[in-house]
Amino acid sequence: MGGAYDLFGNGRTALKATVGRYVAKNTLAVPEAANPVAASVNNVNRAWTDANGNFVPDCNLNNFAANGECGPLANQNFGGLNVTTRYADDVLLGGGREFNWDVSTEVQHQLAQGMSVSVGYYRNWYGNFRVTDNLAVTPADFNTYCVTGPADSRLPGGGATKVCGLADVSPAKFGQANNLITKASNFGDQRRVNDFINASFTTRFQSGAQVGGGFDTGHTLNERCFVVDSPGELVNCKTTVPFSAQTQVKLHGSYPLPGEVIVSAVYQNMSGPEITASYSATTAEIAPSLGRPLAGAARTATVPLIVPGTMFEGRITRLDMRLAKRLTLAGRMRAEGYLDVYNVMNGNAILIGTNVYGPRWLQPAQIVEGRLFQFGAQFTF
Repeated sequence: MGGAYDLFGNGRTALKATVGRYVAKNTLAVPEAANPVAASVNNVNRAWTDANGNFVPDCNLNNFAANGECGPLANQNFGGLNVTTRYADDVLLGGGREFNWDVSTEVQHQLAQGMSVSVGYYRNWYGNFRVTDNLAVTPADFNTYCVTGPADSRLPGGGATKVCGLADVSPAKFGQANNLITKASNFGDQRRVNDFINASFTTRFQSGAQVGGGFDTGHTLNERCFVVDSPGELVNCKTTVPFSAQTQVKLHGSYPLPGEVIVSAVYQNMSGPEITASYSATTAEIAPSLGRPLAGAARTATVPLIVPGTMFEGRITRLDMRLAKRLTLAGRMRAEGYLDVYNVMNGNAILIGTNVYGPRWLQPAQIVEGRLFQFGAQFTF
Protein backbone atom coordinates (compact mmCIF):
# COMPACT_ATOMS: atom_id res chain seq x y z
CA MET A 1 0.00 0.00 0.00
CA GLY A 2 1.09 3.56 -0.59
CA GLY A 3 -0.27 7.05 -0.32
CA ALA A 4 0.57 10.73 -0.58
CA TYR A 5 -0.88 13.74 1.29
CA ASP A 6 -0.63 17.45 0.52
CA LEU A 7 0.35 18.73 3.96
CA PHE A 8 -0.58 22.41 3.53
CA GLY A 9 -3.02 22.23 0.65
CA ASN A 10 -0.90 24.39 -1.65
CA GLY A 11 0.67 21.64 -3.74
CA ARG A 12 4.18 22.44 -2.49
CA THR A 13 4.73 19.89 0.30
CA ALA A 14 3.86 16.21 0.05
CA LEU A 15 4.05 13.46 2.65
CA LYS A 16 4.43 10.01 1.08
CA ALA A 17 4.40 6.61 2.72
CA THR A 18 4.46 3.00 1.56
CA VAL A 19 4.34 -0.40 3.21
CA GLY A 20 4.72 -3.76 1.49
CA ARG A 21 5.25 -7.40 2.28
CA TYR A 22 7.11 -9.51 -0.26
CA VAL A 23 7.41 -13.30 -0.23
CA ALA A 24 9.94 -15.58 -1.86
CA LYS A 25 8.90 -17.31 -5.08
CA ASN A 26 8.84 -21.01 -4.27
CA THR A 27 6.77 -22.35 -7.15
CA LEU A 28 9.72 -24.26 -8.60
CA ALA A 29 12.60 -23.68 -6.17
CA VAL A 30 11.51 -26.18 -3.49
CA PRO A 31 10.31 -28.97 -5.85
CA GLU A 32 13.52 -28.73 -7.85
CA ALA A 33 15.68 -28.81 -4.71
CA ALA A 34 13.68 -31.76 -3.32
CA ASN A 35 14.08 -33.77 -6.51
CA PRO A 36 16.02 -36.93 -5.48
CA VAL A 37 18.36 -36.43 -8.43
CA ALA A 38 19.28 -32.95 -7.17
CA ALA A 39 19.18 -33.84 -3.46
CA SER A 40 21.48 -36.86 -3.74
CA VAL A 41 25.21 -36.43 -3.10
CA ASN A 42 27.00 -36.40 -6.45
CA ASN A 43 30.36 -34.93 -5.41
CA VAL A 44 32.40 -35.04 -2.25
CA ASN A 45 35.74 -33.98 -0.76
CA ARG A 46 38.34 -35.99 1.12
CA ALA A 47 41.73 -35.08 2.52
CA TRP A 48 44.82 -36.51 0.85
CA THR A 49 48.41 -36.42 2.03
CA ASP A 50 50.93 -37.28 -0.69
CA ALA A 51 53.36 -38.95 1.71
CA ASN A 52 55.66 -40.40 -0.96
CA GLY A 53 55.48 -37.40 -3.34
CA ASN A 54 54.38 -39.39 -6.39
CA PHE A 55 51.31 -37.16 -7.03
CA VAL A 56 49.02 -40.21 -6.90
CA PRO A 57 46.49 -40.91 -4.11
CA ASP A 58 47.84 -44.21 -2.81
CA CYS A 59 44.62 -45.49 -1.30
CA ASN A 60 41.47 -47.37 -2.20
CA LEU A 61 39.15 -44.62 -3.42
CA ASN A 62 36.19 -47.01 -3.22
CA ASN A 63 36.73 -47.26 0.52
CA PHE A 64 34.93 -44.30 2.10
CA ALA A 65 36.82 -44.65 5.39
CA ALA A 66 40.36 -43.40 6.00
CA ASN A 67 42.91 -45.65 4.35
CA GLY A 68 46.39 -45.24 2.92
CA GLU A 69 47.07 -41.61 2.07
CA CYS A 70 43.37 -40.66 2.01
CA GLY A 71 41.14 -39.43 4.79
CA PRO A 72 37.45 -40.36 5.07
CA LEU A 73 34.85 -38.88 2.76
CA ALA A 74 33.38 -35.60 3.96
CA ASN A 75 29.91 -37.05 3.26
CA GLN A 76 29.43 -40.78 3.62
CA ASN A 77 26.23 -40.65 1.51
CA PHE A 78 28.21 -40.02 -1.67
CA GLY A 79 27.01 -42.13 -4.59
CA GLY A 80 23.99 -43.51 -2.76
CA LEU A 81 20.33 -43.32 -3.67
CA ASN A 82 19.10 -41.99 -0.32
CA VAL A 83 17.88 -38.39 -0.26
CA THR A 84 20.03 -36.68 2.35
CA THR A 85 18.32 -33.27 2.33
CA ARG A 86 14.61 -32.93 3.10
CA TYR A 87 12.19 -30.08 3.83
CA ALA A 88 10.22 -29.98 7.08
CA ASP A 89 6.46 -29.47 7.00
CA ASP A 90 6.83 -26.09 8.71
CA VAL A 91 8.66 -24.90 5.57
CA LEU A 92 6.43 -26.57 3.00
CA LEU A 93 3.10 -25.86 4.67
CA GLY A 94 1.40 -23.18 6.74
CA GLY A 95 3.04 -19.96 5.53
CA GLY A 96 6.63 -21.16 5.50
CA ARG A 97 7.80 -18.88 2.70
CA GLU A 98 10.58 -16.43 3.44
CA PHE A 99 9.46 -12.81 3.34
CA ASN A 100 10.48 -9.24 3.96
CA TRP A 101 8.58 -6.14 5.01
CA ASP A 102 9.50 -2.81 3.48
CA VAL A 103 8.37 0.56 4.89
CA SER A 104 9.23 4.03 3.61
CA THR A 105 8.29 7.59 4.55
CA GLU A 106 9.23 10.66 2.49
CA VAL A 107 8.64 14.39 2.67
CA GLN A 108 9.03 16.32 -0.60
CA HIS A 109 8.96 20.11 -0.61
CA GLN A 110 9.13 22.67 -3.40
CA LEU A 111 11.44 25.46 -2.26
CA ALA A 112 10.93 27.62 -5.33
CA GLN A 113 10.02 27.35 -8.97
CA GLY A 114 12.10 24.48 -10.40
CA MET A 115 13.73 23.62 -7.04
CA SER A 116 12.67 20.84 -4.66
CA VAL A 117 14.11 18.80 -1.82
CA SER A 118 13.16 15.38 -0.51
CA VAL A 119 14.01 13.57 2.73
CA GLY A 120 13.11 9.95 3.36
CA TYR A 121 13.45 7.14 5.88
CA TYR A 122 13.43 3.53 4.72
CA ARG A 123 13.31 0.34 6.79
CA ASN A 124 13.05 -3.31 5.85
CA TRP A 125 13.26 -6.52 7.81
CA TYR A 126 13.14 -10.21 6.97
CA GLY A 127 11.38 -13.25 8.38
CA ASN A 128 10.77 -16.99 8.06
CA PHE A 129 14.48 -17.71 7.92
CA ARG A 130 15.51 -21.29 7.23
CA VAL A 131 18.32 -23.40 8.62
CA THR A 132 19.74 -26.78 7.69
CA ASP A 133 19.76 -29.14 10.65
CA ASN A 134 21.98 -32.19 10.32
CA LEU A 135 19.97 -34.75 12.29
CA ALA A 136 22.95 -37.10 12.35
CA VAL A 137 24.83 -34.88 14.82
CA THR A 138 24.13 -32.76 17.89
CA PRO A 139 26.13 -29.90 19.46
CA ALA A 140 27.59 -32.48 21.86
CA ASP A 141 29.34 -34.12 18.87
CA PHE A 142 31.58 -31.09 18.41
CA ASN A 143 34.73 -29.99 20.24
CA THR A 144 35.63 -26.31 20.51
CA TYR A 145 39.08 -24.79 20.26
CA CYS A 146 40.98 -21.49 20.02
CA VAL A 147 43.51 -20.24 17.50
CA THR A 148 45.94 -17.35 17.93
CA GLY A 149 46.27 -15.44 14.68
CA PRO A 150 49.53 -14.09 13.27
CA ALA A 151 51.00 -10.80 14.41
CA ASP A 152 50.46 -8.17 11.72
CA SER A 153 50.29 -4.41 12.12
CA ARG A 154 47.55 -4.30 9.47
CA LEU A 155 45.24 -6.45 11.60
CA PRO A 156 43.14 -4.98 14.44
CA GLY A 157 45.31 -4.45 17.51
CA GLY A 158 48.40 -5.54 15.61
CA GLY A 159 47.18 -9.11 15.24
CA ALA A 160 48.15 -12.03 17.48
CA THR A 161 44.51 -12.13 18.59
CA LYS A 162 43.06 -15.31 20.05
CA VAL A 163 39.91 -16.44 18.25
CA CYS A 164 37.86 -18.85 20.37
CA GLY A 165 34.60 -20.72 20.00
CA LEU A 166 35.65 -22.47 16.79
CA ALA A 167 34.40 -26.03 16.53
CA ASP A 168 35.27 -29.32 14.86
CA VAL A 169 33.02 -32.39 14.64
CA SER A 170 34.21 -35.52 16.40
CA PRO A 171 36.02 -38.04 14.17
CA ALA A 172 33.30 -40.62 14.89
CA LYS A 173 30.63 -38.35 13.39
CA PHE A 174 32.67 -36.98 10.51
CA GLY A 175 30.96 -37.44 7.14
CA GLN A 176 27.53 -38.31 8.53
CA ALA A 177 24.69 -36.26 7.04
CA ASN A 178 20.91 -36.33 7.31
CA ASN A 179 19.85 -32.78 6.60
CA LEU A 180 16.48 -31.26 7.36
CA ILE A 181 15.65 -27.76 6.15
CA THR A 182 13.39 -26.18 8.74
CA LYS A 183 12.44 -22.82 10.24
CA ALA A 184 15.15 -20.98 12.16
CA SER A 185 12.55 -20.02 14.77
CA ASN A 186 12.66 -23.63 16.05
CA PHE A 187 16.12 -22.83 17.45
CA GLY A 188 16.08 -19.11 18.20
CA ASP A 189 15.51 -15.61 16.91
CA GLN A 190 17.20 -14.56 13.67
CA ARG A 191 17.13 -10.95 12.50
CA ARG A 192 18.14 -8.97 9.46
CA VAL A 193 17.17 -5.29 9.53
CA ASN A 194 18.13 -2.33 7.33
CA ASP A 195 17.56 1.33 8.25
CA PHE A 196 18.39 3.98 5.65
CA ILE A 197 18.05 7.75 5.36
CA ASN A 198 18.12 9.65 2.09
CA ALA A 199 18.13 13.36 1.27
CA SER A 200 18.09 14.66 -2.30
CA PHE A 201 17.45 17.83 -4.27
CA THR A 202 16.78 18.87 -7.85
CA THR A 203 17.11 22.33 -9.38
CA ARG A 204 16.21 23.58 -12.86
CA PHE A 205 17.18 27.12 -13.90
CA GLN A 206 15.60 29.25 -16.62
CA SER A 207 18.89 29.17 -18.49
CA GLY A 208 18.44 25.42 -18.98
CA ALA A 209 21.03 24.44 -16.41
CA GLN A 210 20.16 21.58 -14.06
CA VAL A 211 21.73 20.49 -10.77
CA GLY A 212 20.76 17.59 -8.55
CA GLY A 213 22.16 15.18 -6.06
CA GLY A 214 21.66 13.30 -2.88
CA PHE A 215 23.04 11.91 0.34
CA ASP A 216 22.34 8.35 1.45
CA THR A 217 23.38 6.49 4.59
CA GLY A 218 22.22 3.48 6.53
CA HIS A 219 22.75 0.80 9.16
CA THR A 220 22.42 -2.98 8.75
CA LEU A 221 22.01 -5.59 11.48
CA ASN A 222 22.46 -9.34 11.01
CA GLU A 223 21.96 -11.59 14.02
CA ARG A 224 21.74 -15.38 14.33
CA CYS A 225 23.02 -16.25 17.78
CA PHE A 226 21.79 -19.77 18.30
CA VAL A 227 23.21 -23.23 17.67
CA VAL A 228 21.68 -25.65 15.20
CA ASP A 229 24.47 -28.22 15.03
CA SER A 230 27.90 -26.70 15.68
CA PRO A 231 28.81 -24.39 18.59
CA GLY A 232 31.06 -22.61 16.09
CA GLU A 233 27.94 -20.96 14.68
CA LEU A 234 28.13 -18.49 17.58
CA VAL A 235 31.40 -16.98 16.32
CA ASN A 236 30.58 -13.48 14.99
CA CYS A 237 26.90 -14.38 15.18
CA LYS A 238 25.86 -10.71 15.45
CA THR A 239 27.30 -8.21 12.99
CA THR A 240 26.46 -4.66 12.04
CA VAL A 241 27.41 -2.61 9.02
CA PRO A 242 27.74 0.97 10.36
CA PHE A 243 26.52 4.20 8.82
CA SER A 244 30.10 5.14 7.91
CA ALA A 245 30.36 2.07 5.66
CA GLN A 246 27.12 2.79 3.80
CA THR A 247 27.30 6.52 3.19
CA GLN A 248 27.39 7.91 -0.32
CA VAL A 249 27.11 11.34 -1.92
CA LYS A 250 26.19 11.83 -5.56
CA LEU A 251 25.87 15.04 -7.58
CA HIS A 252 24.97 15.61 -11.20
CA GLY A 253 24.47 18.65 -13.37
CA SER A 254 24.40 20.05 -16.88
CA TYR A 255 24.92 23.54 -18.32
CA PRO A 256 24.10 24.79 -21.83
CA LEU A 257 26.80 26.81 -23.58
CA PRO A 258 26.41 28.99 -26.69
CA GLY A 259 26.20 27.16 -30.00
CA GLU A 260 24.04 24.29 -28.66
CA VAL A 261 26.93 22.92 -26.66
CA ILE A 262 26.12 21.19 -23.37
CA VAL A 263 28.59 20.27 -20.64
CA SER A 264 27.49 17.79 -17.95
CA ALA A 265 29.10 15.94 -15.06
CA VAL A 266 28.42 13.26 -12.47
CA TYR A 267 30.30 13.14 -9.15
CA GLN A 268 30.22 10.14 -6.79
CA ASN A 269 31.75 9.52 -3.38
CA MET A 270 30.96 6.06 -2.01
CA SER A 271 32.10 3.76 0.78
CA GLY A 272 34.85 1.29 0.01
CA PRO A 273 34.45 -2.51 0.13
CA GLU A 274 34.64 -4.47 3.36
CA ILE A 275 37.97 -5.96 4.45
CA THR A 276 38.03 -9.48 5.87
CA ALA A 277 40.89 -11.87 6.60
CA SER A 278 40.30 -15.62 6.26
CA TYR A 279 43.25 -17.40 7.83
CA SER A 280 44.03 -21.06 7.15
CA ALA A 281 45.14 -22.39 10.52
CA THR A 282 47.07 -25.66 10.34
CA THR A 283 46.19 -28.73 12.37
CA ALA A 284 49.48 -28.20 14.24
CA GLU A 285 48.21 -24.81 15.42
CA ILE A 286 44.79 -26.20 16.32
CA ALA A 287 45.67 -29.54 17.98
CA PRO A 288 47.07 -28.09 21.26
CA SER A 289 43.70 -26.40 21.96
CA LEU A 290 41.45 -29.02 20.38
CA GLY A 291 43.28 -31.92 22.01
CA ARG A 292 43.42 -33.92 18.78
CA PRO A 293 43.98 -33.47 15.03
CA LEU A 294 41.14 -32.13 12.91
CA ALA A 295 38.51 -34.69 11.95
CA GLY A 296 38.66 -36.21 8.50
CA ALA A 297 42.46 -35.82 8.32
CA ALA A 298 41.93 -32.18 7.36
CA ARG A 299 45.14 -30.18 7.37
CA THR A 300 43.65 -26.69 7.81
CA ALA A 301 40.59 -24.87 9.11
CA THR A 302 39.47 -21.35 8.15
CA VAL A 303 39.60 -18.78 10.96
CA PRO A 304 38.19 -15.22 10.65
CA LEU A 305 40.79 -12.76 11.93
CA ILE A 306 38.56 -9.67 11.56
CA VAL A 307 35.07 -9.21 12.94
CA PRO A 308 32.76 -8.60 9.94
CA GLY A 309 31.64 -5.01 9.42
CA THR A 310 34.60 -3.40 11.21
CA MET A 311 37.23 -2.73 8.49
CA PHE A 312 36.77 -1.16 5.06
CA GLU A 313 38.91 0.06 2.19
CA GLY A 314 39.20 3.77 1.43
CA ARG A 315 36.30 5.65 -0.08
CA ILE A 316 35.67 5.58 -3.82
CA THR A 317 35.59 8.97 -5.53
CA ARG A 318 35.10 9.55 -9.23
CA LEU A 319 34.07 12.32 -11.60
CA ASP A 320 32.68 11.69 -15.10
CA MET A 321 32.09 14.47 -17.63
CA ARG A 322 30.55 14.91 -21.08
CA LEU A 323 30.84 17.66 -23.69
CA ALA A 324 28.14 17.43 -26.36
CA LYS A 325 27.39 19.44 -29.51
CA ARG A 326 23.96 19.35 -31.17
CA LEU A 327 23.46 19.93 -34.88
CA THR A 328 20.27 20.42 -36.89
CA LEU A 329 20.56 18.82 -40.32
CA ALA A 330 18.17 18.84 -43.24
CA GLY A 331 14.48 18.34 -42.46
CA ARG A 332 13.87 16.35 -39.30
CA MET A 333 17.40 14.99 -39.06
CA ARG A 334 19.40 15.75 -35.94
CA ALA A 335 22.90 14.87 -34.89
CA GLU A 336 24.81 15.01 -31.62
CA GLY A 337 28.53 14.53 -31.21
CA TYR A 338 30.01 14.06 -27.78
CA LEU A 339 33.22 13.57 -25.85
CA ASP A 340 33.01 11.55 -22.62
CA VAL A 341 35.76 11.57 -20.02
CA TYR A 342 35.38 8.87 -17.37
CA ASN A 343 37.27 9.07 -14.06
CA VAL A 344 38.51 12.58 -14.76
CA MET A 345 40.72 12.60 -11.64
CA ASN A 346 42.22 9.22 -12.62
CA GLY A 347 41.52 7.75 -9.17
CA ASN A 348 42.60 4.21 -8.37
CA ALA A 349 40.28 3.28 -5.49
CA ILE A 350 39.95 -0.42 -4.69
CA LEU A 351 36.70 -2.09 -5.74
CA ILE A 352 37.55 -5.69 -4.80
CA GLY A 353 40.39 -6.73 -2.51
CA THR A 354 42.02 -10.04 -1.63
CA ASN A 355 40.48 -11.25 1.63
CA VAL A 356 42.37 -14.53 2.08
CA TYR A 357 45.08 -13.86 4.66
CA GLY A 358 48.54 -14.57 3.29
CA PRO A 359 51.25 -12.88 1.20
CA ARG A 360 48.63 -11.42 -1.17
CA TRP A 361 46.24 -10.20 1.53
CA LEU A 362 44.89 -6.69 0.82
CA GLN A 363 46.27 -6.70 -2.71
CA PRO A 364 43.65 -5.23 -5.07
CA ALA A 365 41.80 -7.67 -7.30
CA GLN A 366 39.95 -4.86 -9.09
CA ILE A 367 40.31 -1.07 -9.00
CA VAL A 368 38.43 1.80 -10.59
CA GLU A 369 39.26 1.81 -14.30
CA GLY A 370 41.76 4.49 -15.34
CA ARG A 371 40.86 7.75 -17.05
CA LEU A 372 39.06 6.97 -20.30
CA PHE A 373 38.16 9.17 -23.27
CA GLN A 374 35.30 8.21 -25.54
CA PHE A 375 34.13 9.92 -28.72
CA GLY A 376 30.75 9.24 -30.20
CA ALA A 377 27.87 10.51 -32.28
CA GLN A 378 24.13 9.94 -32.48
CA PHE A 379 21.83 10.61 -35.45
CA THR A 380 18.03 10.86 -35.27
CA PHE A 381 15.64 11.12 -38.18
